[in-house]
Amino acid sequence: MLLRGLLALAVVAVFFLCGCTGGAVREPQKAMASVEAQVASVPEPGHPPALLAVSELPAEAALDLRVLRTAYPGAVLGMERSGTGGLLLVMEGNRRLVYDDGRTRTQREALDDPDLRTMLAQVYPAGPVTEAMAHPAPGFDPGRSRVEAFFTALYGGTEAEVRASCARVPFLKRKPLFTTRHGAAAALERVGARIAALPHTHPEYRRILWPLGGSLVWRVIAGTGRLSMHSFGISLDLNPSLAYWRTDPHPETVPSRVRHFPPDILAAFEAEGFIWGGKWAAFDLMHFEYRPELILKARALAGQPVLK
Repeated sequence: MLLRGLLALAVVAVFFLCGCTGGAVREPQKAMASVEAQVASVPEPGHPPALLAVSELPAEAALDLRVLRTAYPGAVLGMERSGTGGLLLVMEGNRRLVYDDGRTRTQREALDDPDLRTMLAQVYPAGPVTEAMAHPAPGFDPGRSRVEAFFTALYGGTEAEVRASCARVPFLKRKPLFTTRHGAAAALERVGARIAALPHTHPEYRRILWPLGGSLVWRVIAGTGRLSMHSFGISLDLNPSLAYWRTDPHPETVPSRVRHFPPDILAAFEAEGFIWGGKWAAFDLMHFEYRPELILKARALAGQPVLK
C-alpha cells in the first residue's frame, strides 16, 4: 500500500510540474485516472511475479508477448494473471500493465484509453504500398493506439528523463536528437546509411527529405491530452510540408501521394523497425515512428521467423 501511495503522489506531482510544448498540461485528476487504469499494481519487494508459460496464454496474447520480448529484450519479462483473471504484462522493475481488460472499445476509446491488446490489435501493413494501403478503412491507424504507461516505462516519464538518454544521430548530414534506449538511435542511424546515396541518384527525393521536420519534442498531440511519440525521442518527421490529416487542404489527393512516396525510403525505415504514418487513415506522410513490435508482428503473421 505504501508503494501505491507513493506512485499516486509521484504521478500527480509530474503532471502538475511538467509542461508540454505544443499543448496544455493535462488535468492531474484525469492523468491519475489514466495511469491507475494502466498500472495494475506495484508488487512489494521480495515478491516476484508468477509468470505464465507462453503455452498457457491465448494465441493472440502469446504472439504479442513474443513480439514485445523480441522488440524490447530485458524490458518485457512476461505475463501473469490478475486477481480477477485478466492478463497483465510484467516489465522490468516488476511494473505491471494491463494487457487485456476485456472491454470492447470504440475507435475513439481505442485512441484515448487502450489496453495493450488494443494497442497491438491492428496489424501494420509492412511492405510496398498497395492500392488497398493507399485507401485504408476509416479508423485503420495501426500504431496510433498507444498505452502511454508502456512508453514511459521504456523511455522515461518526464522530459528530463527522456533527454538524459538521447543523443545526436547522424542522419543525412544532420543530427536529430533520438533516444539511445532499446536500439532506437542505432536504428535511425542505419536508416540514414541506407538512404544516404538516394538524393544523388534521385534528386526529386530532396523534397521528401528536406527540410527535416524534427524529432524530440516533449508535447501532447494537437487536439488531445495524449503525449506525442516525439516526446520519447522515437519519432522523426521528414519535410513538414508532406500531407497531415488535420491540415492538408486536398485530402482527396492523398492516396496518389501515398502510392508515389519513394519506396526505397519507406523500405529503409521499415527494415529498421519504423512504421510510417502514410499508411494510416489519419494520414501523416512526414511521420516515421520507431515501433519494432509492430514490424515484428507483421512479419511473424506473414510467416517470417523473426521472434524469439
